[in-house]
Amino acid sequence: LLDKMRDSFLLSFLLSFLLRGSPLHALTYSTTPPPAGGIASSFEGWASSAGIVAPKIRIDDADELRNVIVTADVEEGEVLCVVPRTRCLDLASLAVDPTKAGASPCERLAPTRLWASLDWHERLSVWLLAEARRGRASEICGYIDYLPSPASFEDGLLDWTDAELAELRYPPLAAAVREQRDSIRRLLEALRAGGGADAGSVTLEELSWAQQLVLSRAFASDINKGERGATSGAMGSRAAPLPPPPPPKSGFQKAWERSELSTVVATRMPKLPSLDDLKGAIGGEPVNDPSFAMALMPMLDSFNHKSGAVNGCSFDPEANAFVLTAGAPLRRGEEAYISYGDKGNDALLQLFGFVEASNPHDSFLAVGLPEHVAAVARDSFRGGGGEAEVTRRVGLIDSLGLGPSLASAELTARGAPQGTWHALRLLLGSVEEVSGDLARLRGAVSLETEARCWAALRSYCKAARAAMGGARKADLAEARSTACPPRRALALQLRAEKKRLLSELEAALVAVESRSRKAGKPLSTVAMP
Repeated sequence: LLDKMRDSFLLSFLLSFLLRGSPLHALTYSTTPPPAGGIASSFEGWASSAGIVAPKIRIDDADELRNVIVTADVEEGEVLCVVPRTRCLDLASLAVDPTKAGASPCERLAPTRLWASLDWHERLSVWLLAEARRGRASEICGYIDYLPSPASFEDGLLDWTDAELAELRYPPLAAAVREQRDSIRRLLEALRAGGGADAGSVTLEELSWAQQLVLSRAFASDINKGERGATSGAMGSRAAPLPPPPPPKSGFQKAWERSELSTVVATRMPKLPSLDDLKGAIGGEPVNDPSFAMALMPMLDSFNHKSGAVNGCSFDPEANAFVLTAGAPLRRGEEAYISYGDKGNDALLQLFGFVEASNPHDSFLAVGLPEHVAAVARDSFRGGGGEAEVTRRVGLIDSLGLGPSLASAELTARGAPQGTWHALRLLLGSVEEVSGDLARLRGAVSLETEARCWAALRSYCKAARAAMGGARKADLAEARSTACPPRRALALQLRAEKKRLLSELEAALVAVESRSRKAGKPLSTVAMP
């Protein structure tokens, strides 16, 4: 089941443990109460002494939900925060420093030979753990003290029981969480087998702490190289790349099809930026290994996410620092946001622990769509070949490489990808259409065929919503109830947003069919841009 996910597992979020300890021993949890003013105040004091400049913002942690508040009016283009690269754990900095290139920064945990074999998130995790073990000697000790406590993130997916994961109604996500647990254990085994002098004392709890923090807080550090004050609309590419959708009929999909939602859908693994797109390190020569372009950035990772946030981060090579600039005016007392990227609710929940209402980047993986549409096609072809005709058309879809476009179709409230519509037309088009130039079916060829495609996708959406159980309004009402346990509330919020997406897609399909029939021709395929 999990072999396909072995090297690039679906990322979860948070589950953090506040670590304090001595340099050469396993970490212990501090029982010392936070200083007057709270943990945020202590962190801000450290940040100031570490050269982090943030004159018009403060961190508010009064209700344990930390956010960044503007303390004085900020104009568009004004600098919000400057973080020296030397106060970051930046893999890119290791690549461009000739004295460090290729060498492990934490030999006592991961000697260079082991370090070279680790993925980027494993490297950052081990490096963070090594810094935490240095205690007060670490240059980022104030940042480590500030990182979330166990109580803050006790509802992280890694701690959910199987029954709680089932409440998501997404079996693939449950399988991925289990794989993540296994991957952390494999990293622990690698440290114990080939680690340095201190590796033998590393505990699973420590490693889970480090890896979850990295996966939920790391940014791509290859952002707007040399362009100070750019407002890209996103704080670099936050978090890790995820595996592609499973191939049709893989063990992954078969397991889903045997689940309680066997004829309907599972969630798509969140579509996060691929590290293959990262071209080089900030402020230095390009590096071949994109793993060197991820970093933990104190203060910058304190900002909460909001889709469409326009505060942008860049790198100032002269100051050797990351610079966050306001992309629009901000007023005193309001919260300042960044965008973690164009992430759907799957990624936001798994990595950061929340669901964004009406998320414009949300999507829905239509697992089970091939079976659903094939059943519709069989009904359409009764008396005209039936099963044999459907089998022939499926063969045509596969011959054109469109199988994944149907089996792993990623739906949004706006529609489906062009390849999905092409495959639908091949299954539901007339005999004459499917016997001619198949390339023509990339676009609409007849109102009758488009109407069959629209109807098939609408009926799929209805079946998917029904399989997710209950009405959307009921889900939200229960999630908002004070009696609803936090984990169930998160599951209900996710389900409600998926149902919203499917309902909006149904409405879009109804609307385009109505307009097309009035015009007497297909006017749109409701394809995603």
